[in-house]
Amino acid sequence: MITAELYREGRPTVIIERDRDANAGAWARLQEALARGIDSGSSVRTVVHADVFLAELRVLRELRDVFGERVQPGPTLSDQLRSMASDRMARESVVEGGTADEATLDALENELSQAGFKRKLRRFQTKNLFRLVSLPHGADFSVPGAGKTTVALAAYAVLRARGVVRRLAVIGPIAAFGAWKEELVACFDKPPILLIHAGAGTVIPANTEVLLSNYNRTASDYDTVRSFVAAEPTQVVLDEAHRVKRGAAGVHGRAVLDLAYAARRRDVLTGTPAPQGAFDLVALVSFLYPGQDRQVLPDAAYFERKGRDEDVLIETNSAIRRYFVRTAKAELDLPPTSFEVVREPMPPIQAAIYDALLGQYRSTFALPDRGRHEMQRLGRIVMYLLEAATNPMLLTAGSDEGDDPAFLHPPMELQGHEPLADLLARYSSFEQPWKYQRICSIVKEAVEKGEKILIWSSFVKNLKALARLLDQYQPAIVHGGVPSDEMAPAGVITREREFERFRHDPACAVLLANPAACGEGVSLHYWCHHAVYLDRTFNAGHFLQSQDRIHRLGLAQDVVTRFTLLMSAGSIDDSVDGRLAEKVSALSMLMDDPGLVQIALPSADEGSGGTPAFDDDYQPGLFIQIRGNSWRARESFVESSC
Repeated sequence: MITAELYREGRPTVIIERDRDANAGAWARLQEALARGIDSGSSVRTVVHADVFLAELRVLRELRDVFGERVQPGPTLSDQLRSMASDRMARESVVEGGTADEATLDALENELSQAGFKRKLRRFQTKNLFRLVSLPHGADFSVPGAGKTTVALAAYAVLRARGVVRRLAVIGPIAAFGAWKEELVACFDKPPILLIHAGAGTVIPANTEVLLSNYNRTASDYDTVRSFVAAEPTQVVLDEAHRVKRGAAGVHGRAVLDLAYAARRRDVLTGTPAPQGAFDLVALVSFLYPGQDRQVLPDAAYFERKGRDEDVLIETNSAIRRYFVRTAKAELDLPPTSFEVVREPMPPIQAAIYDALLGQYRSTFALPDRGRHEMQRLGRIVMYLLEAATNPMLLTAGSDEGDDPAFLHPPMELQGHEPLADLLARYSSFEQPWKYQRICSIVKEAVEKGEKILIWSSFVKNLKALARLLDQYQPAIVHGGVPSDEMAPAGVITREREFERFRHDPACAVLLANPAACGEGVSLHYWCHHAVYLDRTFNAGHFLQSQDRIHRLGLAQDVVTRFTLLMSAGSIDDSVDGRLAEKVSALSMLMDDPGLVQIALPSADEGSGGTPAFDDDYQPGLFIQIRGNSWRARESFVESSC
C-alpha cells in the first residue's frame, strides 16, 4: 500500500509512504513523476511539494491501471482533493451559465445592500461582481481606475453574508494601503476592524476582521499571516497580483502560493496581469486553483520564450477568458490621451560617450553562450546604456538605494586611461543632458499656465538631480527610498505627504516619481494631466501602471491627458520603445482589449518608432547586435527580472 497525506504547516507538502507489499515499479514511477518537487525522501518515504503533487495527479490513475497499485490519501489530502473537484465543477458550471440579466443584477445589488455595503456600484461593476461571486475563486483584470478595490470589497460583503467567509486578508503594495483603508470606510455601514501587518512581531487581536499586508512582509512573516488566514474561513486578495508572476521561483510568489492552501476563497486583482506574455499567468492561476493550473492554461503558456507569439496569445485567451473579468479603458468612457514623442540626437559629448560605451562592450555583446553570472553582467550594461542615453554622469555613480531592486547595479569601473574616462571627466563642464534641458522648458511652460506636471524616471539619481535643477518649483519627490508612514512625526518626508503636497500646495508644481515606487495605488488625475517620461525601461507593467495615475475614472470629458516621451535618437531608447509596443500589443490580445494599444501607445502620426522586426533566428537571453550605428536588445535579463 502507498499512502499520501497533505501537511499545510509552513510550505505545504505531501508525505508519501509505502509498505513492504507496495509495487516497486509503481513506487519508481511515482518518484519519476514527482521528481521536480521532491524535497527529501528515502526508499520508503518521500516528501514532495504540494503544488507539484497536485499538478501530477494523473500519475495516480497510471499506477492503478498499469501496476494495480492505489495511493490511499489521508484525511487532509482527501479534503484538498474534494475541494479541487468542487472548484472544477463550480467554475465549469459558471461557464455554461452565461451572463446575468438585469433582474438578477438588481437582486445582487439588493443583496449587497442587505449585507451592509453602502456604496452604489456602477452597472459594469455589478456585472463583474456577479461573475466573480459565481466563480469559486476570481480574477479581476480590469484597468486601473475601474474600481477593482470596491468590487473586491463588495464580493467580500456578499460572501460574508452568505457564510462562505468570515475574514479578509489583503496582500498588496504599500502604496495601495491608503486606498484600501479609505474604501473600507466608504463602502461599509459598519467598517470591519482593520489591522495593518507591520512584519515580524505583529500581534493580531482576535477581533481583527481585515488584515492588510504587503508582499515583503508576508514572505518574511509567513507564519503570522497564515495563522490569521487558517484560523477562520478567510478570503485572500492579492492586489497588484502581477508582482508574484515569478511564482515559485520568487520569494514573494512562493509564500503567496503556499498561502493559497489555507484560504477559503482566493482573488487576484491587477490591470496588467501578463506584462511579459502568457507565461505570467501561470503563477496567478496557480494561486487561484492550486494544482489545477494545467487544467486551465494551454501547454503553450508554459514556454516563456513563446509567451508573446500570436497563436499562444489567442489560445491562452480562449482558455482563460471564462475565469476572469476585465473592464477595459474603452468601457470607462474616458477622455482621450495625447502623446508627444520627442526624439532628439544626443549632443556631441554625450553621443561620444554613448558610442564609446558601445565600443567598450562590443565584444561582450557577441558572446553566444552565457551563464547566469554573464547575464547579470549584461543586465548591468543595459542599465549603463539607459543612463548614458539620459545623463552620462550617472555612469560612475551607480544605482541609488531607493532604486527598484531589479535595477540595482554598481558604478561602471574605469581604469582612468580609456577615452570614455576622459569624456566623462569633461562632461559636466561642457554640456548638460538634452533631456534635462527639455524638462526645464516643459516645466516652465506648465507653471506659466498654472498647471502641475508629473515627471517619471526609473533612476532615483535622475530624480534627485532634477529636484535640484527645479528647486524653484518646490518639487515633490517619491521613490523607493522615501518611506511610507502616515504616522511619522511632523516634518518627516513620507510618500503620503509628498503626494498631498503635490495635490494641494499651489507652490508645488512638479512631482518627480519612480514608476516602481508609485506606479500603483495612487490617484493624481484630479490635479495633473501631463506626464513626462525622462526614461523608460523594458517593464511594460510599470509603463502602463504609471499612465493610469493620471488617466482614470473620474476625469471630465473635456480633459485631455498628455504624455511626453523623451527619447535619445539611435540609442537604447528606441529599443525600449519598440519592446514596450510589442508587450502592450501582446497584453491587448491576451486580454481581448484592442483599445489598450490606442490608449496606451503613441500612434504612428505621433512619432512612435513602433515595434522592431525580429529575425527568425530568435533565441532567449540578452544579446545585442551592432548594425551600423544602431543596436537592439532582445529578451534581456533585465526584461525578465522586471
